[in-house]
Amino acid sequence: MKKTNLLGMAFSILFVSLISGVSSHGQSTDPDNPTVLTQSVIQWKNPGNREVVFYYTFTAGPGTLEVTTDQRSGGITAMPKLSWQLLDAKFNQIKSEDMYQVTTAERKVTEVTLTKKQKVILKVVAAEQLVNFKFQFSGAVNFAGGKSSGSEDIQEITGEAVEGTQQICMPRNGVLIMTMQDGKKARVDLSKVQKIEIQ
Repeated sequence: MKKTNLLGMAFSILFVSLISGVSSHGQSTDPDNPTVLTQSVIQWKNPGNREVVFYYTFTAGPGTLEVTTDQRSGGITAMPKLSWQLLDAKFNQIKSEDMYQVTTAERKVTEVTLTKKQKVILKVVAAEQLVNFKFQFSGAVNFAGGKSSGSEDIQEITGEAVEGTQQICMPRNGVLIMTMQDGKKARVDLSKVQKIEIQ
């Protein structure tokens, strides 16, 4: 058996091992390794009535980025149920919103004007009373893999937060094609992938 074939098999085994570790639709609580968004819509359901802070990243600008936020919450507190901040690459705040509604659904549409194409970081603080949230991005925005804001795919976010690993959210369907250094291609049917992580 050729050396390249052995390397290919080793890579395949390594990749299968990796995809058994962390959900491909998980999210990062590490500000240094935010989840890379690949779709124009993300949504999350709180599995355990606990406060969590998530970090996501994508490219936006120049022009107007429109952020549509939906949330549903329960409980009675004077604190926001859902708060988010849009930050630049140096964590300077560009825009922020707080949402307070109790037991009912709430929607806010926020426009953000960006003067240049740049990496942005979305910091989301979900209170323990939050039931679920949904973000939709449109306008001057691009996502990993060349997805535009016109995509109707929804990036499902699981409730489990994982610290210390970089999370990459990927579509649930399609074929992931990886070209190796020797020119060979590895294909993975994403509909059969349960979990993935990069360390």
